Amino acid sequence: MRLAVFLLVLAAFVLLWDAGWWLAGVPPMSPPALKRALAGDTPPTVIDVRTPAEFEFFRIPGAVNVPYPADLIDLARVAPDPSAPVVVVCMTGHRSPPTVRQMQRGGYTNVRNLTGGMLVWKLFGGPTVSGETDSGPPEPGE
Repeated sequence: MRLAVFLLVLAAFVLLWDAGWWLAGVPPMSPPALKRALAGDTPPTVIDVRTPAEFEFFRIPGAVNVPYPADLIDLARVAPDPSAPVVVVCMTGHRSPPTVRQMQRGGYTNVRNLTGGMLVWKLFGGPTVSGETDSGPPEPGE
C-alpha cells in the first residue's frame, strides 16, 4: 500500500513539474512518443545532460552526452541545425528543461524535454545501452 501511495505521489509530482515547464514554454515529449520518433524517418538528436557517470551507467542508444550545465556552443556542436528535432533528457526531468529553454533562447525551434527523464523512459520499457563511450560534443574543428 505504501509503495502504491509513493508511486502516485511521485507520478503527480512529475506531472506537476512538467506542467510548470510546459506553461513556461518547454514542450514535453513522452517516452512512447520518443520511441516512435526514434523509429521514424527523421529521428531526433537525443542530448543527455546527465553526468558522464550517469550516462555510462545507462542511456538511450545514440544519445550524446553534454553534461549540465551545458554551454550553447557545445549543444550546437551536437545539434547544428536549430530547426531539426532535438530531445533533451536527464535522469528525472529536472536538468533537461533549463537546457531546452537555453536552446530555445539560442534559436532552436524544435527542441523538447523528455517527460520524467531516464527513469520514466526505463519504466516505459525504453531501450538502453550501458558502458563507456566516446560520445560527447565534438571538439572544434572535428
